[in-house]
Amino acid sequence: MVLLPSAVAFPLRQLVKLGLILVQATFLLYFAYAAYDIRLHAIRTFGHIIHEFDPWFNYRAAEYLAQHGLSKFFKWYDYMSWYPIGRPIGTTIYPGMQMWAVGIWEVLKHVPERKVPLPFIPPLRPVASWARRNGWPFISSPLKSTMAVGPMSVNDICCMIPPWFGSVASIFTGLLTYEISRSVNAGIMAPYAATNELDLCSRPETGAQYTDICL
Repeated sequence: MVLLPSAVAFPLRQLVKLGLILVQATFLLYFAYAAYDIRLHAIRTFGHIIHEFDPWFNYRAAEYLAQHGLSKFFKWYDYMSWYPIGRPIGTTIYPGMQMWAVGIWEVLKHVPERKVPLPFIPPLRPVASWARRNGWPFISSPLKSTMAVGPMSVNDICCMIPPWFGSVASIFTGLLTYEISRSVNAGIMAPYAATNELDLCSRPETGAQYTDICL
């Protein structure tokens, strides 16, 4: 058995480690993007529309919070959604979704509308093209080199919370898996499981389910 000199073996070992880290990071980013992309199906099909009862109820609560503020929200007794009995909304729901939606809405009101260039996208286009040709799903064609930012309506934010939070949740699933297993590879593959798990794909879908499962 021939052993490489340490002067050669050490940099070679570091190079292999760097390559492994790059592969792991690529898969992690891909799984996070897939979690986002798969939840955009409803928006691509129907646009920014809230449908089904529970999501519409939650959107209406977010709209009320945006219009009347937190104090009135917690004192709000809704006679319309739960007719004829009514319901004290602010104290009987999980208000996290509404607070997040309105918080994002407030922040975006102060963001000027413009397109932000993404300089790292053009070098990735050949890789994305190769991945599409080889059957990798969830890769849009072509990759956009700019990202539009600016004010959004409460409705649009409520529609986009599922893909936004779905992507973040997939990352935290990986972190939790790593915390339990202490395996980097398990932590990287866990977001893939969260991305493709049927209930987590169908329930927090854009427009279809702006519900508690988004959080």
